[in-house]
Amino acid sequence: MAQPMLKGRFLVEGVVIVVSILLAFAIDAGWAERLERREEAEIIVGLREEFEEYRDALMRGIDQHDRMMAAMFDILESVRVGEWTSREVTIDEAIGAAMEPPTSDLGNGVRDALIQAGRLELVSDPVLRRQLAVWPRYFEELLDDQVLGRSIVIEEVLPYLASRGLPLSAIMASVYQGAWPVNSTAIADSPELVESLLADDRFRALIEFRYGYWAHARGEYEAAQEAVEAILLNLN
Repeated sequence: MAQPMLKGRFLVEGVVIVVSILLAFAIDAGWAERLERREEAEIIVGLREEFEEYRDALMRGIDQHDRMMAAMFDILESVRVGEWTSREVTIDEAIGAAMEPPTSDLGNGVRDALIQAGRLELVSDPVLRRQLAVWPRYFEELLDDQVLGRSIVIEEVLPYLASRGLPLSAIMASVYQGAWPVNSTAIADSPELVESLLADDRFRALIEFRYGYWAHARGEYEAAQEAVEAILLNLN
């Protein structure tokens, strides 16, 4: 009888050991799961703050873009009739607005850190993971338009204005919106300069190209903003 009882005791002890091991694994797995979910919650908070900042930056960019478009419209309308027509801004202010180089430096944040660390899988929502993965596509399209827009101003518009010997101080003062160090000289102060500029086909062509290009860029702003709003919806 002793031998069967001994075997039975060993069997029971073996079962207890196996159950204990499995229970330990389950506890470890549960603890790891809780840690991951806690980390995910912290990540979600960081992502929400990050993309709220992106949304605000894009909204400021869209406001600036719309001011530029309105200024260029004023210029083109004045070109059409042959005299300055706007009662809201001077021709110098309008040219200054058209020359502003919008930038959207969104920088690096929680999303980029997750990607670089290979830890995007910590975000459990598959839809949100995909949105975060493809987000740079929208920003890069917008950035390309901004870079080309700055190139147009630096390589085409400014050299053209300088080649005509036009006074730039009033224009630049409107761009930087600060106190100009000396008395500024404005194109608007000379009706002859205004008439000559509005009649110049090259000036018209430059503004038309910039206006058309930024009309296209408006779509990139809207696409980026819609992508941000969709991400924020899944982060709430």
